[in-house]
Amino acid sequence: MVRDRVGEIIRELSQNLFEKEKVIRLTLLSALAGQSIFLLGPPGVAKSMIARRLKYAFAGATSFEYLMGKFSTPDEVFGPVSISKLRNEDKYERITAKYLPGANIVFLDEIWKASPPIQNALLTVLNEKIYRNGEQEFKVDIHGLVAASNELPIKGEGLEALWDRFLIRVVISNIESDDLFVRMIALPGSHDFEDMIPEPLKITREEFLEWEKAIEETEIPPHILGLITHLRKAIHQRNLKKEEESDLYISDRRWKKIAHLLRTSAFLNGRKAVDLMDCFLISDCLWDDPVQVQEVSEIVVKTIASFGYNRLVHTERITGELASILREVEAETHVTKFEKVKQRKIFHDKAENAYHKVFDFWGADSSAYIRPEDLAKLEKDKLVYIPVFEQSGKVFRPFQTYGILLKSDYLIFHNQRDLKIETEEVEKEIRIQKKPSGGMIRAWNTQVELLLDACEKMLEKIETQRKSDEPHFHDHLFVSKSLSSHISASLDAVTNELLNLKLDIKKVRHSYESLNED
Repeated sequence: MVRDRVGEIIRELSQNLFEKEKVIRLTLLSALAGQSIFLLGPPGVAKSMIARRLKYAFAGATSFEYLMGKFSTPDEVFGPVSISKLRNEDKYERITAKYLPGANIVFLDEIWKASPPIQNALLTVLNEKIYRNGEQEFKVDIHGLVAASNELPIKGEGLEALWDRFLIRVVISNIESDDLFVRMIALPGSHDFEDMIPEPLKITREEFLEWEKAIEETEIPPHILGLITHLRKAIHQRNLKKEEESDLYISDRRWKKIAHLLRTSAFLNGRKAVDLMDCFLISDCLWDDPVQVQEVSEIVVKTIASFGYNRLVHTERITGELASILREVEAETHVTKFEKVKQRKIFHDKAENAYHKVFDFWGADSSAYIRPEDLAKLEKDKLVYIPVFEQSGKVFRPFQTYGILLKSDYLIFHNQRDLKIETEEVEKEIRIQKKPSGGMIRAWNTQVELLLDACEKMLEKIETQRKSDEPHFHDHLFVSKSLSSHISASLDAVTNELLNLKLDIKKVRHSYESLNED
C-alpha cells in the first residue's frame, strides 16, 4: 500500500534528525509532487543533510549538490561545454550527465547568491522541467529540488520570479529540546551519506511515473475548490488592510501548483480525493517572510474551520424559502390596524433621562415629576415611598421622597388628593390573529415538509462526509493530527446550523397550526 510505504520511508529518513520530521515530510512530499522546496535557516541546522537523504528514497537516484557563490558559473551547475561538439560539429552544448540537468535530486545551497545566467536557466528548470542545451531542449528528470539559504531574496534585485518558483517554504532552526540536543551530540560520527532505507522500500522510476498518473486522476471535490476560492478572497481582503510592502502575493501559477500538491498529498495518503486535512498544507506555500508564517497559518485554519464543509450544503436556498413562507403566514394569519390610544407622556432632561408629569402635586399649578421606574414600584391600596423631582428648564432636580399609592394607570393618590399623570394620544399598531384556511395550511405543510426533507438530506450528506473523513484525521502523513480539531469543529458547526434550521422550520409550522386548534 502506497500510504504505508511512504510512511515507512519518512520514518527511515527521519532517523537521528531531531525536530526535523516536518521538514522531512514536506521535502519528500515536494519531491513526489515534482515541486521545489526552500529551507530558510542558519548554518548547521541539517539543511544539506535533509537534501542528501532525500535521494535514498528513490531507487538508483542520482543527485547534484552545489554551494552558490557570486562567482559561480553556469559550467559548475549545468556542466562544462563539450569541446568535441564545439570542434567537430560547431555546436555549443554542455555535458550535463553529472550536473544539475542530469540529476534526480538537486540541492542548491545559498541559492540567492546565484549569478543571473544561472538564475535564468533555473526558471525554466523549476517550472517547466525543461533545460535548453545549445540548440536542443530536453525534459530534465528532476524529482525534487531543494534550495536553502540563511536569508530571503533581497527585494529589488530581480529575484522575485525565482522565489515564486519555490512552492513550499519552511523555516528550519536548531534543536530546542535539551533531551534531543543531548541525544544528537552523543551520536557517533556523521550520518550525512548513510543510506538507511531498505531497497524494497525505495521508489522505482516506474512506480514514480505510475504515481504521477494516479495523482493527476485524484479528484479535488467542489467543496475543496470552494474553500480554496474563499481562501484566495480572504488573502485579498487581508492585503487591502495591510501596507503594500507586506502583501501576500500568490500567483495563479502557485495556486495551480498548490492544487497539484493537494492531489499528491491525497494520493500518498491512500485516497482518491483531496480532503480538508490536505488543505492545511497550503500554509507552507503562501508566506513571503517568516513574520507572516503565524498569520498565514491562522488565515488557513480559520478558513477551514469556518467554511470547510459549508460548500457541501446550500442552506441559503432553504432560508430564503423559509423566509418567504414566514411572510405569507404572517400575512394570512394576522390583521394589522392602527388605533388612537392614550398613554403616559414622557419628558426628558438634558441627559435624556425620562420622567412623567403629575399635575398640581403640591397645590394648584405646582407640577412634579416621577421617574417611570419609580412609578412602576407603586401598588394599589399600598403606600410606597418614591423620590419626586421638580423641573427647572431642562433640568430635573430631586426634591423629596413622598408616600404615594397607585389608583389607576393615569391616577395616583398623595396628600389626601387624587392626582392626574399627564397623558398623550398616540397611534398604536394592533395585530389581530385570524385562522388561515384549510387550503393554505395544506399548501404550507407541503412546503415545510419539502424544506425539512432537504435539511435531512443535507444532514445525511454531512454525516456521510464525516464517516469518510474522520478516519484520516489522525494519521495524515504530512499534517499534524492536532489540526483535525478544526475540521471536527467545522463539521459540528454545519450540523448545528442545519439542526437549528430544522427547528426554525418546525416553529413556523407550529405558529400557523396552533391558530386552527379549537
